[in-house]
Amino acid sequence: MKNRPRMGELLREIVDLSGHDVEEILHEQHANNRRFGEIALSWGLCQPEHVWSAWCRQVEDGADSEAIDLDREGIDAQAVTLLPTDWARAFRTVPVRVSESEIVVASDAPLSERAREELTRLLNKHVKFVLASKKQIDAAIEVYYPS
Repeated sequence: MKNRPRMGELLREIVDLSGHDVEEILHEQHANNRRFGEIALSWGLCQPEHVWSAWCRQVEDGADSEAIDLDREGIDAQAVTLLPTDWARAFRTVPVRVSESEIVVASDAPLSERAREELTRLLNKHVKFVLASKKQIDAAIEVYYPS
């Protein structure tokens, strides 16, 4: 995987984090093995939507270039509402995060170009596709798109 922007760099573009804030968060992250965005949130330096926006920007563009752990990343219920049940089930996809202009969609296998185009048209946002395990996609579809 190529080097991608760090969460701290992206959050600094979205909210007013000082260099000192970033240094302190990195120190806390190293000491307690917590995630940068989680620490910034807990310290009141940003809001959840700021972290989600930074995370959306951090995920690489490309042909399902990145795998994620849905249990760790979580699923934004607002993102899920943007994809109708029949589409989620047909394409075996789950929206994970959404920002004003982007949405991250997880599937358990690379999608065809046609499927990508249809999802992009339906969601009307810049779509970033990621992979998740079949087990996690199955579980998410059952939770968010029950039969």
